Amino acid sequence: MKRVLILFVFALSVLGTSAQSVEALFRQYRNEKNVEYVHIPRFVMSMVKMLAKEGQDEAGALKAVSSVRALDMESCSPAVRKNFQKTLQTFQPAGYTPVVFCKEGDETSYIYIKEKKGYIRELLILSAGNNEGAIMQIKGKIKPDDVDTVVKRNTKKNCLKKL
Repeated sequence: MKRVLILFVFALSVLGTSAQSVEALFRQYRNEKNVEYVHIPRFVMSMVKMLAKEGQDEAGALKAVSSVRALDMESCSPAVRKNFQKTLQTFQPAGYTPVVFCKEGDETSYIYIKEKKGYIRELLILSAGNNEGAIMQIKGKIKPDDVDTVVKRNTKKNCLKKL
């Protein structure tokens, strides 16, 4: 009985470590030297929404976003960027659906989403290359059609591949 209990606890611990989280990824890299980390919480976003002018396209996009987190590794050491590249090769965030994969030269980009009731609740963008690395997490209630419009307007045609 003791063996079964030990094996059960071990199996649960292994399952817990296989699920990768975005929080852990931010925590792992935000304290590295020369990494720029910005978090705009829900409260600050609500203040920005009040100041946005109604007639602009950006005002509509702002209303859909509740918080933003960004991490930029452009100024950090090549060793940190290389480690980030290796991390992204095996990174599969729990609860997210992979949408876009783009590999161009040495740069690789991933876009993941979390959906609920027909809206995108979280958008996760990961990008890594020899000279840069970035993580962007956008939370809110975003219409998928709005994302499609922005993606089509700002990407190269041969770069998009559905995962």
